[in-house]
Amino acid sequence: MYLKRAFIPIIILLFSFSFFAQEKADVEVDKMKVRLILPEEYNDSIKHIADLFERKVMSRCDAVVTTSGTSALTVELAIDPGIGTEGFKIADGENGGIRIVGNDESGLLYGVGKFLRTSQYNRTGFIPGNWRGTSVPVGPVRGVYMATHFMNFYEAAPAEKVVQYLEDLSLWGLNTLIVHFPTWQFSDFNDPKAIDWLKNIKVLFRSAKKAGIGIGLIQVPNQGFNSTPDGLRGVEVSGNVRGNFGVNLCPSNKEAYKLLLQLYSQLLDEFKDIGMDYFIYWPYDEGGCACEQCRPWGGRGFVKISKAMVPIIRKNFSECRIVLSTWSFENEDDNNPEGEWIGLNEALKKDRSWVDYIMADEHGYYFPKYPLEKGVPGGLPLITFPEISMWKKWPWGGFGATPLPEHFQTLWNRVKGRAAGGTPYSEGIYEDINKVIYSQFFWNPEKTAEETVREYIAFEYSPDVIDEVMSVIRILEANHEKRNPETAEKAYEIVGNVNVKLPVRVQSAWRWRLLYLRVLIDREMCRENGEDRIKALKTAFDELERIYYTNSSTLERVRPPDIKKYINSKQ
Repeated sequence: MYLKRAFIPIIILLFSFSFFAQEKADVEVDKMKVRLILPEEYNDSIKHIADLFERKVMSRCDAVVTTSGTSALTVELAIDPGIGTEGFKIADGENGGIRIVGNDESGLLYGVGKFLRTSQYNRTGFIPGNWRGTSVPVGPVRGVYMATHFMNFYEAAPAEKVVQYLEDLSLWGLNTLIVHFPTWQFSDFNDPKAIDWLKNIKVLFRSAKKAGIGIGLIQVPNQGFNSTPDGLRGVEVSGNVRGNFGVNLCPSNKEAYKLLLQLYSQLLDEFKDIGMDYFIYWPYDEGGCACEQCRPWGGRGFVKISKAMVPIIRKNFSECRIVLSTWSFENEDDNNPEGEWIGLNEALKKDRSWVDYIMADEHGYYFPKYPLEKGVPGGLPLITFPEISMWKKWPWGGFGATPLPEHFQTLWNRVKGRAAGGTPYSEGIYEDINKVIYSQFFWNPEKTAEETVREYIAFEYSPDVIDEVMSVIRILEANHEKRNPETAEKAYEIVGNVNVKLPVRVQSAWRWRLLYLRVLIDREMCRENGEDRIKALKTAFDELERIYYTNSSTLERVRPPDIKKYINSKQ
């Protein structure tokens, strides 16, 4: 009887222990869940943002994102106009939850991006970020120009990969995608290559619009197809970076003028059902005509043909913003390097109603003098065209990641406070960090490149390795033009130590691999030639090919180098 009485409390104790253990397990499972609360009435854009949030969280940890049931963490998405165009606010919600509020759908997307970047992901699940506050972009144009004519990643990769990458950039505040229809590669619109190009770009444009990203074309207004009759072609403009594939027409020739208007009218018709938010007129490389009636091109013929095309654009796209680029206006080979700037300014003084922005930038260390010292032609808003892909490397992305935060900070300091944003020139994903740096410059001109890179490292790699990776990036930038064997070895040692600290998913992710491979290649390029060096370089170049989706049909400038050319090279 005594044993029986003693056994009952033991059973109760065991039952209680089992109950509380089960309850504890339920709580632990619950901590692996994030409940997303959507507005009562939501549209496709908000649904897209919610889907993006779910994909990003669940791809980075074992947490489950749901829109129903109970969870330890709730994240509410809401729209509340009044914050500021494209702005957002992140605040504490009820019962320990978090509220992300956008002024509009775009603002909500960028708020989700900020929340995701400041959160952490590990084996125990999702740890919400503690950043709270309001943020509104300063620059209205925060874009990227994706070059689509050398068979780089943007052309070679599967469409879904390019779309996914575009979505990643949108989380950093990117709101504009610009591409170029390379007429000089095609005989006409019936050319199979032209048909394929348009088909692929329409997929990308539709996905961009779905993600709330504006779209546009950047075109040389006097550039024709490669079947253009010789008698309609213009006179080549001399000077640095003013290339000519032989298909630039003379708009002072009546027949050529008519043909150009027909060409671009048909091109724009291709996008009637998608829309067009920007049309950027590009003067040089390729472009221009130096005949007596057209020169100086930037202040005369360029203005004439560009203005003539505006009614064609606005007929179908009434809200499309018009941008005039001034690329390579200043040139040391010109007798009058300011002639084009002066001509353009005089023309816009008479009538600037057809232009919304002036675009300016250059390849070198300096921003063009005229808009900084004498003002933007026509007093129009200025947007930039930073060159982030080709700077002092050949092949451009052939060795992996090319982060240059100090370089771009120096360039930005010369123009910040004057620019309304910009569209960096991009030839692939190897300069992903550089794109992000500029997206944040355009969002907040006072945010430094280093602040952005630190935020990038925490999000894409791990918050535990910020200082170490930052030191590696500084070494890579210092070694960008000429490798230093000692620091290259140091960087290799650091990334080796960092690699073992990273989650497995990060170790194999392309962003980390591009940085890791750049460090490895720099180190191997500094070593004495030998079988191990050749094997390491070939393995690295082969992996870069796979990441970029490039192959033998890709132009040399945008793919990893041929190992045979490098087995005996150093530096």
